[in-house]
Amino acid sequence: MKTRWILLIAVSIIMFGIWVPVSAAHGNISVAYSDISMEKGIIKYVFQLDMYDMIAEVNLDDPDINLSTQEVLNRFYSKYHAEVATDLLSKIELYADNLPLKGKLTQFRFIEKEGEAQPFAEVVLEYPVRNVPRQLALNYNVVFERDQWHVNYVNLHVDELQKTAVFITQLHELQVGQMSLQYALKQFFLIGLEYWLTAVEAILFLLALLIGCRSVKQYLMVAVIFAVALCLTLILAGLHILVLPDRFVESLIALSILYIALNSLFNKNMKYQIGLAGGFGLIHGFGFAEAVSGMRVDGGHSVSSLAAYNVGIETGLLLLALILYPIIHYLHKIKRGIPALLTAIALFGLVWFIIKAYL
Repeated sequence: MKTRWILLIAVSIIMFGIWVPVSAAHGNISVAYSDISMEKGIIKYVFQLDMYDMIAEVNLDDPDINLSTQEVLNRFYSKYHAEVATDLLSKIELYADNLPLKGKLTQFRFIEKEGEAQPFAEVVLEYPVRNVPRQLALNYNVVFERDQWHVNYVNLHVDELQKTAVFITQLHELQVGQMSLQYALKQFFLIGLEYWLTAVEAILFLLALLIGCRSVKQYLMVAVIFAVALCLTLILAGLHILVLPDRFVESLIALSILYIALNSLFNKNMKYQIGLAGGFGLIHGFGFAEAVSGMRVDGGHSVSSLAAYNVGIETGLLLLALILYPIIHYLHKIKRGIPALLTAIALFGLVWFIIKAYL
């Protein structure tokens, strides 16, 4: 009888150990708190997670995972600061008006949270935004992969967008607000138009390409063909029909700048300029698609938004071509002006290629 009771107790302990969730190993429910607000053009995400789970997120095999002394906390902070940022930014996805936001970790500290027995890690993630979003979405996947009992209490307050939620393993996505069609068309058109203000590599390529034109007719045809080709691959990449690795595309764009600058500098026969515009336009289309890569297709008006972005890109391109024409015409009157400019553009393309391909 005594042996039977010993066996029964042993089996019970083993079964309990199998059934109990991982978070129970540190004597508390696996819990997190998320507070999302906006201030001065930055969406601020304050994330609090108990220390056991924070350590387990980046190193489940840490021998000090069940300890919470100041020495252990300080060692974890100094050793895994970068890993915490990488892990959280990859598992907390925030979207504003259907576009993914790029965030960075700006604060990381340990706190004693009222009502909680264990120390907590508090992390602040900041996401710059162009304007106050009409629609916000959050995908959260921290802890759930190893602990199905994890709970995250979410409080979102961004201007007029307000919502509270409780994330559990079966429900860890949130969406609040909605874009109107008119708003989506306007915003994405402006994004496309403004892209030309920051796309230095595209501007330099277009400048080197148009410098090689020998007549107004060829100038206009090159600009239009480049715009059409760019539009084609932008749509394919934007709809995720054909997607190329970012590093590969950026390297090709850098090479295109180098090649077209050297071609315009040394090749006197420019009859293939239109063909070059079409071929390289296809490559640059993938680069322009990067601004809308990751756009949520289930957030509403995704196709219309992509079309508006495309129109903005084409409008910006044609406006830039009109602005560059008198500048190029003037440079042709300056001795060595065009060769000096093309040499500088070629050097930029070479350096840019080295950076993108090897660094």
